[in-house]
Amino acid sequence: MAHSSSDSSLHTASHDSSMKSFIISAAIDLFREQGYAGTSMQEIAGRVNLNPSSLYHYVSSKEEILESIYARSNSFPALHDTLAPHSDYAAQLYSLISYDVVRKCELPIDFIELESLAHRSPERFRTFFDHYQHFYHMLVKVIDNGSAKGEFISCQADERAVVILSVNEGLQHHYHAKLHNELLLEKSGYTVRNHSPEDIGFLSAQVIIPSLLATPRDLNDVAKSAYAHYLNQFD
Repeated sequence: MAHSSSDSSLHTASHDSSMKSFIISAAIDLFREQGYAGTSMQEIAGRVNLNPSSLYHYVSSKEEILESIYARSNSFPALHDTLAPHSDYAAQLYSLISYDVVRKCELPIDFIELESLAHRSPERFRTFFDHYQHFYHMLVKVIDNGSAKGEFISCQADERAVVILSVNEGLQHHYHAKLHNELLLEKSGYTVRNHSPEDIGFLSAQVIIPSLLATPRDLNDVAKSAYAHYLNQFD
């Protein structure tokens, strides 16, 4: 039985998509093992048993691979839909903080390195900038709404959002440095703990949320509410 050209095209598109996913997974492993800068396109090709020239049929550069990794790790439509108006703004904020920390820790490279690469190739990393802007405005919105409802103190929501992002980006930097035995704090006498990304999200929230609450709350209760209403829908 003859196959139509449309069937062949669908088969080719499906193969290309599967192969690109395979390449991205291999690149993630290499970036984690030897760093982004220390990984070449030739090494990625070798990991997936392709000639270097064949690799470029599926991806044009390491930057394209990295942008794809970042884009697929950020499910913003689900996040936006989940955070509908709700009375527990502390739980919403906890969810955003945890989501941000976990996603950044799970990246195969330090977010600060990714930010630097994005600034050097803004057109290539347009999704990165769009997501970052979206997330910043979501933080501001939740803080503003919480203040308006009296759950949070009156404050400059934009400045608080910047503090949250700065704390999270610092913590994920320490996480990635620890993975590569490059944590400067260890040489300063800090005892390294094997915190999971979720643990680190809790540490960040522990610093940020109590300073915003108009009435003190147990952060463990806030975390339980966050997991019950929001975080279990982010994956």
